[in-house]
Amino acid sequence: MATALSQDALILGRNVSNFAQKNIAPLSTLHRENRFPMDIWQAMGREGFLGLSISKAYGGKGRSALDVSIAAHSLVKEGHNLGMALSFLIHQIIAHHVVETWASENQKKRYLPNLASGKITACLAVSEPKIGAHPKHITSTVVKTQEGYTLNGEKSYLTNGPIADLFVFIAVSNSDSVLKRFSAFMVPRNTPGLEVLAPMDIPFFKPAPHGSIRLSNCKVPAEALLGPEDSAYEDIVLPVRAVEDALMMGAVTGALEKQAICLAEALQKKGQLSDEFLKIDLGKLKSMLDTAKILSYESASMVDSGVFHPDQNSLNLYFRHLARDYHIQLEIILKNARIDKTGLLEAITNDLAASARIGGQLAKIRQMRLGAAFFLNGEKD
Repeated sequence: MATALSQDALILGRNVSNFAQKNIAPLSTLHRENRFPMDIWQAMGREGFLGLSISKAYGGKGRSALDVSIAAHSLVKEGHNLGMALSFLIHQIIAHHVVETWASENQKKRYLPNLASGKITACLAVSEPKIGAHPKHITSTVVKTQEGYTLNGEKSYLTNGPIADLFVFIAVSNSDSVLKRFSAFMVPRNTPGLEVLAPMDIPFFKPAPHGSIRLSNCKVPAEALLGPEDSAYEDIVLPVRAVEDALMMGAVTGALEKQAICLAEALQKKGQLSDEFLKIDLGKLKSMLDTAKILSYESASMVDSGVFHPDQNSLNLYFRHLARDYHIQLEIILKNARIDKTGLLEAITNDLAASARIGGQLAKIRQMRLGAAFFLNGEKD
């Protein structure tokens, strides 16, 4: 279990909390901003936060996934903004679990120090307009040439896309078999044939920027290939999705805790904390919060283990249910205490609702498969 946090992890949490209190929390309208605060992003780079997950050999801090989750929790709890934590997490995941994990030594030396310092930002380009990221529907293509590769396709809903300097582009590299095969390519923003389209106005997770790119006969050298040919979906896309699910728990628990703090402040202002039944409801809410935090620690520690854990799907699914039940319990308390969701509480609640919706259909499919495998197909331990 990971619930006994190390002293280093606790210090990191305090350092990130202090940064968020000073630099993010004072920006009360940040959750409505379309402009990404590059000044804060660069300050995070100077503090070493953007290189947390990158190895020390390449200019990073070499910290664990658990540390990254704790940092995300602190960013949201003390910065009061899920969007900044989302941008932070996506940057960490791509830097370590994509670039550092699959890049050649030359690619690592070229990109990782700049990712660690915040000089450049990376973006994983998988989803496509109207069809999402399902491998069956992806149409972006790559053609091998004597000089390297030619890429074509359009990607959308890219977190950090508008501010990215480096795109990891996923394209169909072999469609001769029953299943499409995919390859990944590292494409700098200034590559001829790559067009960064206008930012998308997403009504949640602000100011995390989302956007689209279009590649038209975009020629890249052979050394742009990231990892082996034809296995990028299995090697990169699916593992990244699992890591994102695990580490987003840290950000979400930070938001849940900030909700609880806002609730406590509102109840104190109304002088309602002496009610016995209210205390019972609050105790239930606190137990849910503590459990969610433990689950976030454990899920991040599973990522750190480097071993596939078949139970991690169950943990992630249960976390979604717990976050939903927490929201229901919070609404009951707010209604009984006659407290309206306004200001910061409203902003965080709206972002959490969006977080619950995203991936909801995929979570249902996973849950259905999990139940069928255990109860119908006899796949028991």
